Formats: sequence, structure tokens, C-alpha cells
Amino acid sequence: MPKEVDHTARRRELADAACRVIARNGLAGTTLAHVADESGWSIGSIRYYFPNKDELVASALWRVGERVDERITQRTAGGMTLNDLRTAAIELLPLDADRREMGLVQLAFLAQAAVVPELAEAAEGAAQRLQEPLAARVAYAVRAGELPAHLDAEDEAERLRVLLDGLRLQLLTTPRRTSAQWVLTVLDDHFAALAASPAIRIEPAIGIEQA
Repeated sequence: MPKEVDHTARRRELADAACRVIARNGLAGTTLAHVADESGWSIGSIRYYFPNKDELVASALWRVGERVDERITQRTAGGMTLNDLRTAAIELLPLDADRREMGLVQLAFLAQAAVVPELAEAAEGAAQRLQEPLAARVAYAVRAGELPAHLDAEDEAERLRVLLDGLRLQLLTTPRRTSAQWVLTVLDDHFAALAASPAIRIEPAIGIEQA
């Protein structure tokens, strides 16, 4: 009887191989042949799952999100406290070899998405996926009284994600000038400011009509 193939596992295996190649070579230096060498599968086998390079690259980006989800779940044990939010945020930073690989894949993909409109939608989806675990934990921290009640979970999660994007970029592109300790201090300063933030009503600027 023929052995049953786990197609989901195969897709993950190939996407992981693509991640390793992209992290080493960048997108321009990544080919199906490179991924075939890395994975040990033939180009024909790869094309069965991913007909072209763009689909393989998009799958690699999706796999990065999946791996981040797995790491956050493992390290927070599903917890939703403010400390779990900090842990989740740190998992988005390239502070070890695994996270550095994922960060390089994200950076390579985003650079390409900036000039290839067809990839922009996938980039936006990846950003939203990384933001979701942050938003859930901000919302819980607000309900639990760990963060001020006036904070909007989605807005604050987006602000945090943008901050993390910047910190990730510094760690990846200026590693000799950017230390892990400095990055964690910046992150902790953000959380301290968030916890102490007052409810401020912003008045419309003079000359701007109300909608």
C-alpha cells in the first residue's frame, strides 16, 4: 500500500528550506534550484507544491509567522498578562539564530514588496499576523487593569509592532552599533510609558473643520 504523504508537513519543510536560503542569499539570490539543494527534494517536487518562486517566497513568509506563533505560545504558555505581552514582543526581535533567520526573511520580503505591488498584499497580511498576538495581550492587560482603560488594543498593538519593526531593522543592519541590551531597554521604556499614559483628549487643530 503506498505511503500516505503529509502534504502540510511537506509544504512546511520546503518553506523552512526557503527561509534558510533567503536568509543566506536574499531574495534575488534565491532560486528553486537553491531550495532544492537545501531541502534535498527535486525541483519537480517543489513545483508540485509551489509552481513558481513567488509562491514559494510567500509561503516562506507565512511560515515565519507560523514559527513566531509557535515560539510565543511556547514561551508564554498561552498567558495574556502584561509580562506575556513583553515576552511576545521580544519573540519578534532577532536575538538568537532562529529569530535572526526569520528577521532576514521578513526584511528581504519587505524590501521586495516595496517595489513589487503584487507582493504588497502578502506583506500586509504578514504584518497583521504578527500584530494579532500583541493586540490580544494588550486587550487582556487593559481588562485586567495592568494597562490604562482608555488604551485601544489595536492602536497600541500597531504602535508596538512599528516600534519592533524599527528595532528589528537596527539589529539586522547595524549589529555592531545596536546591542540587545539597548533594544530591550527601549522596549521596556515603551511599556513603562504605556502603563503610565494619561487619557488625553486631542483638540482639532485650528483651521481644520470637523468631519
